[in-house]
Amino acid sequence: MSPQHIRTRRDGAVATIVLHRPEKLNAFTFPMLAELNDTVDAVAADAGVRALVLTGAGRAFSAGDDLAGMGGSDPPADIRGGHHRLVKALRALRIPVVAALNGFALGAGFDLALACDFRVAATEAELGDVRVPRAMCSMSGAAYWLPRMIGVARATEILLLGERLTATRAGELGLVTEVVPANQLDRAVADLVARLLALPTGALGAQKACLEFGLAHPFDEALEHEMAELIAGFGREDWLEAIRAFVEKRPPRFSGR
Repeated sequence: MSPQHIRTRRDGAVATIVLHRPEKLNAFTFPMLAELNDTVDAVAADAGVRALVLTGAGRAFSAGDDLAGMGGSDPPADIRGGHHRLVKALRALRIPVVAALNGFALGAGFDLALACDFRVAATEAELGDVRVPRAMCSMSGAAYWLPRMIGVARATEILLLGERLTATRAGELGLVTEVVPANQLDRAVADLVARLLALPTGALGAQKACLEFGLAHPFDEALEHEMAELIAGFGREDWLEAIRAFVEKRPPRFSGR
């Protein structure tokens, strides 16, 4: 059965997932999360995909969870199998992931945006975690990623006060890569993706893995992990192409292999 709450498309080596509940500001339900997880798994298994873009339909990236539609027989299990599975899968992808923030990225939508490698925001976008004012706390990554991105003091203010950031302010804090007018968002994302496709995908994946490992392990272990990733890359077609291009004094032409 085709997904009901997301849309997907493939443009060459780029896969795009569109959250598609615009009448609910793309708020999550557990069935929607199941569709997202299955689709991300399919992307991970497709060697032809070299970049993933996530965005939303209508006025929002995602306004968070649809509290009226999140009922489940075992909410903790549903959250672990939905939200947690999703953000872990995105972090584990060996390709770059770009969030195109077309509008609200709040609560669980904020978590999802933070789990991506890059965030490009339309000027109308708003980002933040609004759960404390609703008698909840973050549950899928904001409390982990935000202090690592912008520092503990500023993250504490945003998370505890339920602060909503304009795209401009998020850019000033370094939370987003670029802020552009809404009518330029697609072009800005395409330009960033083109830069990523011009790079060796295997090396991008290795560097992502090194960053991820280094956040959770001691320095000595991180060094060994970096060495293992480096050695694993020797012999890849893109590594050989980099050597040829250096010797021939020309720009490399990477294929992603």
